[in-house]
Amino acid sequence: MPDVMAWRADVAVIVPNYNKKKTLRACLESVYAQTYPAAEVIVVDDVSTDGSLEIAREFPCTIVEPARNQGPAGARNLGVASSSAPLLFFLDSDTALAPDAIYNAVKAYRETPDCGMVQGIYDIEPLYDDGPVERYRVLCEHYERSQTTATFLSCTLIPRAVFEETGRLDERLRDGEDFEFGTRVPAHYRLVVTTSVVTRADDEDKFWGCLVERFVRSTTLPVIMVRARRLRDQGKVGFQLNMIGTGQHKRRKPPRVSSMSAALTFVTLPLALVSPWLLAVPAATLAVHLSMNRRFIGFARRYRGVRFALWVAWMQLCFHTAFFLGACVGLLRVAYELSRRQGEPVRTGLAPAPSAGVPE
Repeated sequence: MPDVMAWRADVAVIVPNYNKKKTLRACLESVYAQTYPAAEVIVVDDVSTDGSLEIAREFPCTIVEPARNQGPAGARNLGVASSSAPLLFFLDSDTALAPDAIYNAVKAYRETPDCGMVQGIYDIEPLYDDGPVERYRVLCEHYERSQTTATFLSCTLIPRAVFEETGRLDERLRDGEDFEFGTRVPAHYRLVVTTSVVTRADDEDKFWGCLVERFVRSTTLPVIMVRARRLRDQGKVGFQLNMIGTGQHKRRKPPRVSSMSAALTFVTLPLALVSPWLLAVPAATLAVHLSMNRRFIGFARRYRGVRFALWVAWMQLCFHTAFFLGACVGLLRVAYELSRRQGEPVRTGLAPAPSAGVPE
């Protein structure tokens, strides 16, 4: 194994925080327990009101306090602007890293030519187990992130030069800003997705909260996809794929069929009031949905048994329905933005400059 410490690649860990008092201590403790110490730890407190800022002050990190809440994109941009290390490691404040996460991320970066991003995955177990909804969400994230080519910034290393060349995160987006960022990375860079970089997450544990979160996030997807398609047509962007230890090497398409069949199952269910024979319609759409998700449901069964697999199947049905409805709202948003000429591709440097913060 190469001596990663000999590379002397300084890493700045960027932690945006907004009201994560429950998890911030575990997050920062995991950062300071890394086998590859970070040169800088930047906590951007996005005007928290729950006292989590006081927890951050207990650690020897740099704290940045913007004057107003900016959302995750603005907080991350401000964290980057407040750091100087050549490698940026983005970490959410509701997650906690495995001790070797940064070591493995730097190792993968150094061993991959033209590496533009090293993306880790969620652990299969939640940071704090708050019930079946959270167990489903964390399992889903663990499974999806080990196979997807979408970009996430919850456990990810990016060279500063790549971040600057691509352009800052788009602060107009309150959700999906990390996915949108990945659509603008120049095509000569490689995306590395590896199961060796692991973080344990504390996810949504309420049923309706889970669905509302999925609905809101999916409303931004059509806007992002329109911008991404236009950029791809110019032939200037699009990660080359280099997935390590995931067993997956094909680009996965958005869950269009799965989400549409889930929504149709609920929409057509009232047909049974007209005639019992019409139950065949929702039964058919349900069968399509289950077929599209059979691998994940099987994965859940092998992990926690049949009862948990049945729960996962129900949650997938609801979750994908929320995704479909949110995407439909997003399509209306696309039409609106295009009518006002706001749907143009995001260009390098288009995002607003980071707001002035007050480092401590």
